[in-house]
Amino acid sequence: MKKCIVASGILVENGKALLVFHEKLGVWLYPGGHVEEGETPSEAVVREFREETGLEVEPIGPRLGISGDDVVEEPLPLVILREVVRYPAEVHIHYDLIFLVKRVGGSLKNGVWFSREELKRIKTYPNVREILSLALKSADL
Repeated sequence: MKKCIVASGILVENGKALLVFHEKLGVWLYPGGHVEEGETPSEAVVREFREETGLEVEPIGPRLGISGDDVVEEPLPLVILREVVRYPAEVHIHYDLIFLVKRVGGSLKNGVWFSREELKRIKTYPNVREILSLALKSADL
């Protein structure tokens, strides 16, 4: 089975999470997609967010303080999931690095902001609801 590395980002502002509608899957998801050749997961989430929403974002997350010659520590993802993705024409596995992100520019061209209550009613996957709940709690801290 085909295995892919993907990166996603969750932007929370004013108690709401920004989601986009995934046409192929028919559900609401946080922006993200495949990590392209020569690209890091952090770079991929920035690119995917810009392509899907028009917003410029930066991944945020804890860092362990690791440094050294030729070493750059990246922010840790909120979660990493191994997901079986069932597209109409194929099934494959995504290793999804899901980052919290903050807005650093751009203009919103696509996407909808959802509150905690609204997230309970939209069409999405149970694990996406769980991760969004975690992201919203993290934003409250």
